[in-house]
Amino acid sequence: MWRPSQFTTVSVFVVTVVVIPLTVNIASESVPAPVKPYLWLAWPAAGLSAVLAAVAEARQRGGRSSTGAAQPEEEQLARAADQLSPTLRSQWSAEAEIRMLHRPQPLRLRWSATGRPAGPRPDSVGTVASPDDEAADGRLLGDGHDELVSNFLRLRRRRLVLLGEPGAGKTVLAILLTLALLEHRRDHGGPVPVLLSLSSWDPRTEHVHTWVVRRLIEDYPALANADVFGTDAPRRLVTDGRILPVLDGLDEMPAVLHGAALEALDGIDPRTPLVITCRSAEYRTAVAGSGTVLTTAAVVELEPVGVREVLTFLDAGGVTRGERWVPVLAHLREHPQGPLAQALSSPLMTSLLRTVYRGRANDPAELVDPGRFPDRTAIEGHLLDAFLPAAYQDMLALPASEHSPAGPPRYPPELAIKWLAFIATHLHDRHSPDLVLWHLHSGLPPGGRRAVGIALQLATGGFAGLGIAAGAGWDVGVAAGLAGGFGAGMVAAPPAHPGCVNLQIRGRLRLIGRKFAVGQVLGFMTAVGALTAAALATVLGFGLVGGLAEVLKVGFAVGLGTGIAFGAMMCLNTPADAIRAPSPRSVLGDDRTVSGIRAAVETLGSGVLCGALIGHSQFRISVDIETALFFGLGSGLAVGLAGRFASRFQTGLAASAWAWYSASHCWLALRGRLPWRLMRFLTDAHRRGVLRQTGAVYQFRHARLQDRLAESASRVSGQS
Repeated sequence: MWRPSQFTTVSVFVVTVVVIPLTVNIASESVPAPVKPYLWLAWPAAGLSAVLAAVAEARQRGGRSSTGAAQPEEEQLARAADQLSPTLRSQWSAEAEIRMLHRPQPLRLRWSATGRPAGPRPDSVGTVASPDDEAADGRLLGDGHDELVSNFLRLRRRRLVLLGEPGAGKTVLAILLTLALLEHRRDHGGPVPVLLSLSSWDPRTEHVHTWVVRRLIEDYPALANADVFGTDAPRRLVTDGRILPVLDGLDEMPAVLHGAALEALDGIDPRTPLVITCRSAEYRTAVAGSGTVLTTAAVVELEPVGVREVLTFLDAGGVTRGERWVPVLAHLREHPQGPLAQALSSPLMTSLLRTVYRGRANDPAELVDPGRFPDRTAIEGHLLDAFLPAAYQDMLALPASEHSPAGPPRYPPELAIKWLAFIATHLHDRHSPDLVLWHLHSGLPPGGRRAVGIALQLATGGFAGLGIAAGAGWDVGVAAGLAGGFGAGMVAAPPAHPGCVNLQIRGRLRLIGRKFAVGQVLGFMTAVGALTAAALATVLGFGLVGGLAEVLKVGFAVGLGTGIAFGAMMCLNTPADAIRAPSPRSVLGDDRTVSGIRAAVETLGSGVLCGALIGHSQFRISVDIETALFFGLGSGLAVGLAGRFASRFQTGLAASAWAWYSASHCWLALRGRLPWRLMRFLTDAHRRGVLRQTGAVYQFRHARLQDRLAESASRVSGQS
């Protein structure tokens, strides 16, 4: 049985909403005189084509239902999980390589099931505590992430809470656990482990499943491509149990949310597998305050690192070779409970020690001086303060693709520390560990943010005005464009997330038709705004040259031109077909591409089309400057308000995360807060181990380093 193709359906749609209106409303004065008496037939043809389009769509839907669409959707969902898994493995393998987690060998971490009041019924160390006796089916006691993974996989209900002191290595172990589970899935199947930072979750306003789905779409937007992975694939991956959330940093959420987070996590299906990391003290406080624990979850705690493990780790890296290390090694062996050994019981401090004293500029023997370093706190503070100067004194090479052939970037330590201190203060003020580059505008004062929005939209309006000028004259084009940009800028809001771009046409024709229909709705809203402004101009006595009928035609031209451009832009701004690992550079690069296409298609293209329609001979209208200003202002306000209430309709540079990032970065660089080549600086800091990358955002390698920098910057600011 014949069923209409997508091309047939979309062709009928285009004839209905574009060709026939253009013929009747625009070309009526251009057709030969013998044809004009028959133009009335266009409207019956429009009605008939609309009916044909509806019938064609109904037959398509019926055909999909009768052939059993459930099985293809299951296959699409399995394809999404299969594509996501190697992407995650590549992403976290690269991060583990940058953090040197396997070079020369990982620091051996010991762990045990906790006997502290962190579980529902704490038993002896090594026993999984649970109110459900069936869940207590394994012993978790050992060292190394391999043994932890094997014990985790033997649990009947794979739910784990991983606790530890600050700097104990919880995030490192979460990365290694994620990589090991990905390797296990490649051989044996199962859910895909996805490592996510909990810092962006507010359990009071968002269900945990909703938050995980949102994070999946933000980090891997291709999952939202319904044509490739099926309808609502991210949500179904989560609710169908195909995702194993590895939730890192419960303690990084505001303290007032810890109890609510535990209650929300305990409220989901207890058979849902998950892993959570948290500082020990914060977790115990949250349990005591909320009276809630994770049902059926095993609770394990990282043990302090012993002197033997520290010495093995430093010796394997070749750090302790040389006479200058002899006093330090002897002191650690003779005083295994002394201040230095206590400080190095934290993997973070051991790692900082390796960096600070890697070169010969610093003498590690100073650490055994009881006068300078009487206790653990003094040693840890010294290592935190000395880390950044040492990291920037040792010039690490960057990959060839990240820097010029002249060599790696070189930053004076004092300047790099100044910039990093501003970033730390910025994150402290936002109460978040995540450096989200497209939210850099939050570091500007309110007036600065408004000025950036207006400037971006004025640039957009000026660009659109060039297109309008091609058909309506330079004075009218520039006046309408700048007025529209100012109006849109007054109500512009930054986008929540960068855009993506998909230039593929094959297999997406029906989507294109839907997007063009939505674009026409927005075009109609724009036309209404423009006509309202024109009416206001009449009331104020400016007058309209050409009469009301001609002004209505101009409004129609504005609506049709902007609608077609918006539809084209929404078709392009859709998820890609292949899942790839996110990074700040790639995410902003995609948005920059979207911005360029938007400038050509949506801004300049709609301006050219509007100018051509306004200047068409059939309008016989001469638009003066006052009318152009009112038309532009009304159109800009209409588009800007549409963007505020439906962010996917935002237009112009104010809809570009890359544009907001660039403008905010320039503002801060002019004031000396950040370097001009910020992305290069952040990439270099990541390579040096100062920052870590989590998806498309950067974080300091540890919260203690961020806090130390923010406190130092606050003291300097107070003294000045």
